[in-house]
Amino acid sequence: MEEQTKKTQSSAPIGIFDSGIGGLTVLKAMHERLPREDLIYIGDLGRSPYGTKSRETIQVYARQITRYLLSRRVKLIIIACNTASAAATWTVQDLAGPVPVLEVVGHGSRLALDDLGYLGDRESRIGVLGTRTTVTSDVYRDRLLSLAAERGMPPPLIQQKACPLFVPLVEEGLWRGQIPDLVAGLYLEEMKAFSPQVVILGCTHYPLLKETIAKALPAGTRLKDSAPSVAETAAEILEAEALLSDRERAGSLEFHCSDSEDTFRLQAGRFLDMPLDIVHHIDLDAWGN
Repeated sequence: MEEQTKKTQSSAPIGIFDSGIGGLTVLKAMHERLPREDLIYIGDLGRSPYGTKSRETIQVYARQITRYLLSRRVKLIIIACNTASAAATWTVQDLAGPVPVLEVVGHGSRLALDDLGYLGDRESRIGVLGTRTTVTSDVYRDRLLSLAAERGMPPPLIQQKACPLFVPLVEEGLWRGQIPDLVAGLYLEEMKAFSPQVVILGCTHYPLLKETIAKALPAGTRLKDSAPSVAETAAEILEAEALLSDRERAGSLEFHCSDSEDTFRLQAGRFLDMPLDIVHHIDLDAWGN
């Protein structure tokens, strides 16, 4: 009976959510690393961007999405949104109970420090780009300093910058060109002067602007995207819990949006380089507060 239960759980889907299309960077990494897993993606476009909302409001959104995903009996939940990770990780974990929950802030912080491990006595400088909510929460600063202390590393110098227009640019499909170049140049002038060795892309939308961001920073600045690391950790957790799918077929991709399904279908299909036949509408307000 226990073996049968495990088999049933291993065939369960994985839930991934974000305020919009940015979390598709995580979904893509998950699908590449775990191609047999069924993935359910929720993009809350109706209430995007999260970065301008209060922590309390984001926690309500996260509870609604988590309740829906639990109703689908997911075996793992990934908060593919830095703002929601900063504001609502504990909220999701409390609701999820025994279902593992992964967030993106810790992965980005570890990647940055891993990269800087070779500097020795040289001064390390880390830049963090994120939404206003993520930056004002200081979640990255706190995590970076805590991890550096745990590793016996000198505390890095950290500069953070809120880039509120980056998310709308990505949602509108303006990933390259004159407009994003201009916006990035304005936002990152001080960051360029700070001259960090590493910059954390502290929003899952920002990897879609990676080329644009790189042009606005000093040559050689290394940009850190947490998506591949999240996918690797997910694989390790599922393997340790004997929850990896053992089916022969490729896993399915299921998409839900709280609004603007046609926009999502267009931009998500462009990013994933595949046509999306169906994007389901989801009424998240129906899932409580």
